[in-house]
Amino acid sequence: MKNFRAGSIMISLPAAALFIIAVSGSILCANKTEKKIPERDPITIVNVNNSFNETARFIAGLEISESSPLYKYTLQKDYIRYRKMVNKSWEGFFVENMEKCRKWRNRFLPKDYDKKIFYPFSGPDILHPLVFFPKSKDIVMFGLEPVGEIPDPRNTKKGQVVRALWGLSGALNFMLRHAFFVTADMGKRMRRGPYAGITGVMMFFLARGGFEVMDIKKIWLTGRGVLSAKKPAGRKRKVAGVEIVFRKTGDSEKRRARFFRLDISDRSKSFPIFSEFIKKYPMFTSIIKSASYLMHNPKKFSKIRNLILNRSSSILQDDSGIPIKVFSEKLWDLSYHGEYHKPLKVFKMYYQKSLKEKLKKYSTGPLPFSYGYGYGFEDMTYHLVFAKRKESAGE
Repeated sequence: MKNFRAGSIMISLPAAALFIIAVSGSILCANKTEKKIPERDPITIVNVNNSFNETARFIAGLEISESSPLYKYTLQKDYIRYRKMVNKSWEGFFVENMEKCRKWRNRFLPKDYDKKIFYPFSGPDILHPLVFFPKSKDIVMFGLEPVGEIPDPRNTKKGQVVRALWGLSGALNFMLRHAFFVTADMGKRMRRGPYAGITGVMMFFLARGGFEVMDIKKIWLTGRGVLSAKKPAGRKRKVAGVEIVFRKTGDSEKRRARFFRLDISDRSKSFPIFSEFIKKYPMFTSIIKSASYLMHNPKKFSKIRNLILNRSSSILQDDSGIPIKVFSEKLWDLSYHGEYHKPLKVFKMYYQKSLKEKLKKYSTGPLPFSYGYGYGFEDMTYHLVFAKRKESAGE
């Protein structure tokens, strides 16, 4: 059994962790006096550069224009082999599973929801929030994985342009076979080569998911959640991240995803900075998946749990998220989907008898797709709980 890391804990299990919320380009400044992010702050692009989308398609093994300086590399034998590997992995379990998710959400999830999406413990998994909440406009994510450099094959040594793609292949293949990330393993792989890091993986999935990457920039949080596009000088406490602006192919509406590398334990010195940033937002829709049951531990992860409960208008999650007993019937309407499966052995202490009973009594039926832990390791049944804040509960 391998060791896997989620949040700030080492565990023996495949686990993935991450987080997303979005705000606007015009607040990318170091103005400490700014108190509130405007709700209608537009997504802006300072310099339009098609090279970001070409790079995303190159990493994803997709066709690019013959006029692109990257085109010559796609003719190399090593790249053709990489493309065949990616195509084979992509067209297998992952795409089929995502399509089943899409059909299911059209039946059971509401069409109206807050387009600001919060995805804690996400890793680079940008596609699941876009599948379950297809109108998502701003997505905020976080995890322990390194942000990495913004991939730029044009400024990479010629011998590394294609060869470096294989540095991502192992982590990508695991996700494509199991629909979740192994954080510790991915962290090791993401330190290899010019495409390493969260940024390159997110570009891969956006391109493969039918999106165009329009702009990418590094970002930092400092002070009281102040967002800056300029790296703070000195040893000033900060949280590093990346912002990607993208759009659905054929659509003109810009969307944005922000990922922050972050320890969210209660003792974290970085979490208060991130928390101040999130509190400037209006309510958001949260999605939780493969969260290592961290929020079942009120002594170490109560702050992130409370943040989600206080700032979410709705929450879609599996049992690895917030314990079902925490949801107050006065504040939340809950719907149940799928069949309960006891947690894998390493998480056996987080078995929820009450959740099993509620799923048995109220479930809308088995889930036709995999969600969370287990696929490829043992036979599993899967479930989802959708919690919607009651109107009388307010914010």
